[in-house]
Amino acid sequence: MRFLRKIFIPPPSIYTTYQCKYKFGLVWRVFVVLTFFFFLLTSFHILSESQKIGTTCLAFLMSSASLLSLKVTKKYNFSVILVFTIGTLINQYTIYTALNVERIVDLMWMLTISLFVFYMFGSKYGIGSMLVNILGLIGAIFYVPKYKIIETIQNQTFNIEVAHAINIVVATSITVYFISKIITYSDYNERKIKEANKSLTKQRDEKVIMLKEIHHRVKNNLQIISSLLRLQANIIEDKTLSNHFNDAVIRISSMALIHEKMYKTDNLSDVNIKEYLDSLFVDIFRSYTISNKISYSITSEINSFSLDSLVPLALIFNELITNSIKHAFTETNEGHIAVIISKNENLITIKYKDNGKGYSSNNTENFGTVLIETFAEQLEGEFTINAENGVEYIFTFKDLK
Repeated sequence: MRFLRKIFIPPPSIYTTYQCKYKFGLVWRVFVVLTFFFFLLTSFHILSESQKIGTTCLAFLMSSASLLSLKVTKKYNFSVILVFTIGTLINQYTIYTALNVERIVDLMWMLTISLFVFYMFGSKYGIGSMLVNILGLIGAIFYVPKYKIIETIQNQTFNIEVAHAINIVVATSITVYFISKIITYSDYNERKIKEANKSLTKQRDEKVIMLKEIHHRVKNNLQIISSLLRLQANIIEDKTLSNHFNDAVIRISSMALIHEKMYKTDNLSDVNIKEYLDSLFVDIFRSYTISNKISYSITSEINSFSLDSLVPLALIFNELITNSIKHAFTETNEGHIAVIISKNENLITIKYKDNGKGYSSNNTENFGTVLIETFAEQLEGEFTINAENGVEYIFTFKDLK
């Protein structure tokens, strides 16, 4: 009993994945059974002096060669090809010559071989194997005269009937075994997929929490920096220098706002652009003491931008809004700022326009203008300025994410 169990244990293979190892072990156990079966069947035909000794002997050699191939090459490809080739030839030969009862034996082996090829090599080869056997069966139906079939059935001996019965039992058993192993493997795959999905879901949730915590801490750190700069600005007597500190505070706040949006949203890869700009307008308006009434509108054909694109864009908008507040509406009680974001194929256009008195936007020594140019270049974009009826910036970007 221990010897039989040892025989069924497959030798080492070259495969590393569970699927291929599983198939290799399955092929080994099947050919152990078939080799033993065809050896007994060959011996039976020798003792009974049956004319079928040639086909059973060939089947025995095929099974033995397959086991040897598995042992030497440590792969199952050659064994599967050998089974398909030799098995199909034996089936076709017996269909046209042996004329067994209703061809049940041949049909069972056809199904077994096709199922074997289907499982080992995939549906394309399995269907091809089935078509080859079916065409042979159809050809035999039209080629072999009916009277020969009847005559053969009438002249069948008890030994031939016993051999047929054994063949049917073995072919059926192998087919059922294959089906059971396919089901077992499918259940294993389903179980592994569920475990993997559960693990991935857990990892995703942990990473989401971690990323939100990172964004929250970055936002807090930026706010601390802003507070320190604001305190420093309050004790500086030089008004111009103090204003520079306040400008830096607003720029840092615009970046902190991005991280605040990131940890408050479920999607950590993108930030809704309209929501962000709306918050940015409110924060900048709150940072400056504005006596006049300024309204704004945001129209966008794009829902969101990634963090890599949004940070430079945020700093650009920060400079534009700040410039409008400082320079555009000093001589009016009301003002309006319009932001329009549109997309045409891979080209994204961003228009920023205020209806103020206009201001000098071509001053290259202005730090805000330098920042706008720098961040536009970083995003591989270009912009033009129109100073009629206020100031209008038109930015164009390619493949902005």
